[in-house]
Parts: sequence; C-alpha cells; structure tokens
Amino acid sequence: ASTSLGSATYSHRISVKKIGTTLAGMEFIPDFVAKDFALSPTTTNANIIDGANVPIPKTKPVVVLAHGFLGSRFDLSHLAEELAQQGFICFSPEYPESLSSSYTTANTKTNGGGDDSNDDTLKKLDRSIINDRLLNTIQSKFKMTPSSYGIVGHSLGCGTAMTTGDDTWTRVCIAGPPARRDGVQVGGNTLAIASLNDGLVTMSRLGSMIPSDFVRLDEAALGGNDLASKLPPKAVLIFDRPDAPNHISFLAGNVNDCMVNFLSPLLPVAQALSIPVLDFDKYKESRDSEATASVVIPLVSSYLRQYMM
Repeated sequence: ASTSLGSATYSHRISVKKIGTTLAGMEFIPDFVAKDFALSPTTTNANIIDGANVPIPKTKPVVVLAHGFLGSRFDLSHLAEELAQQGFICFSPEYPESLSSSYTTANTKTNGGGDDSNDDTLKKLDRSIINDRLLNTIQSKFKMTPSSYGIVGHSLGCGTAMTTGDDTWTRVCIAGPPARRDGVQVGGNTLAIASLNDGLVTMSRLGSMIPSDFVRLDEAALGGNDLASKLPPKAVLIFDRPDAPNHISFLAGNVNDCMVNFLSPLLPVAQALSIPVLDFDKYKESRDSEATASVVIPLVSSYLRQYMM
C-alpha cells in the first residue's frame, strides 16, 4: 500500500495482456495495454494506514487470503480490513494467475533458501511454492509464532485453501468446493459459501463436492457482526434467492469497480469470441459487492473468531 496524509491506498493493476493470454492465448497483446489504480480502503470506521513501519504482532492469529483465477491480492481486501480490526494478521499473496501480472512465472528455486542457496532444483512458480515461502517468511523473517492459522480462498483459491496447512488450520471456501480434487480428506474446521447464481461454480457441480457432514446454514438466520449462536465446525451457506450473488460479487467493491470501468468496452468482443468472462457480464448489471459483503464478512469473521481465537 502507499500512503498520503496517513491514509493508505492499494496499488492495483489490471493487465489486458495477462487476461487475453490466459483466457485465449492472445500472446500478441502488448504489455502496455494495462491500467494502474490507487484503490481506497473499503472500511469507513477505521483509518487504514501503510504498515511498512508498523511492528508486526508476534503471536496473533494469521489468516492467508488466496485469490482466484485472474484475481488479485486485493480481491478480499474488504475482509482483510475487518479481520485486522478484530486482531488477525492477514497476508494476501499474489499468485501466478493474477490479472496484475506483476512478475514473471519463470522457473524459481524451491527450497526457500534465497540467492545463496546451494539447491539448484528449479520448478515453475506455483501457489504451493509461494505459500511455503510465505509461511517460512512469517516464522524466520518476521519472527512470528502465530497462535493459530487460517486461510480464506475464493474460486481457484478454494483449492489452495484445501491443500495448504494441516488439520489444525481453519478454512473458508468462497465460490468453490470445500474438498480436494484428489479426494484426500481434509480435517479441521471448514466453512463453505456458494451461490445458485454463480455462473462458474454451479450447484450441479458443487453439490456433489460438499461433504455430507457439512451443516447447511440459513441466510435468514444470520445477521450482525456477532452471530447469536456458535457456528458448526463444518458448515455451508448457499445463497438461493433470486438476486443471489454471482461469482465475483464476493470480491471487494473497489476491485470490481476497476474491472467494470476499464474492461467494459472489451466485453462485447470477449463474448463474440466465446472467451469466458467469469460472470463479469452479470456483475456489470448487479453491482452487488456491498450487499454480498454485508452477509459474507460478518459470517466469515465470526467463524474465524470462534475457531481461531
């Protein structure tokens, strides 16, 4: 984040080249077809500052935020702001599939030893390598001994959530299945959130991937920042109303606004070429990030408090 008069902004970038290359193999798009944004924080009840020179608490609970395919590290910034106010330390890495395209995915060292490492093993940079390096940095560089670990994933990030950490971790899967693709059973506490209006993760696909021991939550019974009763350790909320969220309704509104403002002129071209638009067309009409967050953020923060604090 950058700072002006004490208030932070998030330096966000959308790369059309990265989107076109990833979705349609359009390697000819030049690198300069991109736009930079200075995103303002979502929260209005606290002053969000640049934390570069702020000491990191050593024993607080840690939550990793895992963005989805062609997402960004700011996708869940609205959730991170709320969790930070409640005493969590949040880390939001940028994965290779990010639409920001701020680094190359060329081969990299895998052992986390740095430039002086004697290990010459090379492997294509992926989410597991990034998360391993992040966890190593938390312990070795920041000298933290977190009281507990959690991870929240959106879309493709749900797979990241289900394959990161051990059974002591608390997991939240948003717009993706709370199960591993390889069928390996995952222990620990897991909350899943899905929607019948999700054009990517449909219920016909998701239904069979929700384990039978998950307790379904009633949206009507949820309300406020402090839920009245303890949430089940394995729970799922499925939005099933007519105006239910779409796939990207779960992202921070400032992130979605940037996509709408910058990418809307390209939508007809993408649709004409049958390029997947990842529910961007739905969100352009619904603009429901704030309404979705009013349900999701209290639920997720309450769940993480219950099982991590």
